[in-house]
Amino acid sequence: MVTMGRWLAGLAWPWQFVLLAVFLGAVFLLTVPFKKIHPFRGQLMVLAAITWVGIVFYLISFTFPGRSIFTGNMPPSYTIPRLWVYALIPTVILTLIPIIRGKNDPDPKWGNLKMVGIVLTALVISVGLFNYIGYYISSALFIVVLMWILGCRSKVELIAVPAGWVVFTYFVFAQLLNVRLPVGSIITNIMRGFA
Repeated sequence: MVTMGRWLAGLAWPWQFVLLAVFLGAVFLLTVPFKKIHPFRGQLMVLAAITWVGIVFYLISFTFPGRSIFTGNMPPSYTIPRLWVYALIPTVILTLIPIIRGKNDPDPKWGNLKMVGIVLTALVISVGLFNYIGYYISSALFIVVLMWILGCRSKVELIAVPAGWVVFTYFVFAQLLNVRLPVGSIITNIMRGFA
């Protein structure tokens, strides 16, 4: 597991996407004989992609350093990725069951590709801003943009949801797990000005 995790962690991003494409292609080919689930292929591909990301993060987590929960004051750094994967498994299974049984609505003929492009662009920009304005502000702005794109116009919700997310992630990561998320160079320089 450690060797596989190191190999995946050292793999360049283009090759990560190639592996994902190969995995999704294999899942697609496995569905060919089962005509009953053809109308749900899009949903299956999304679940397969989520599962692949979970597998990759799980394997990479074996390369993370960390202290034992029983001998150190804080949980090891691999705790959160593994907890996410452990929560992901039942979620994927519970989502997969109605698809296999044909109880879900079939995939629409065409999705809103413009919306997908906007969301992906917003996500890339948000991640790119981590180094400048930090995780907390960048993720809060991303949530606001996403909510606005999806039609939310309530000022209370547009403030409460991102603020709640920031408080939750700060408590879980910074306080509970002692994991420092990026603050960003601009925020760091502003804070130095007040010191």
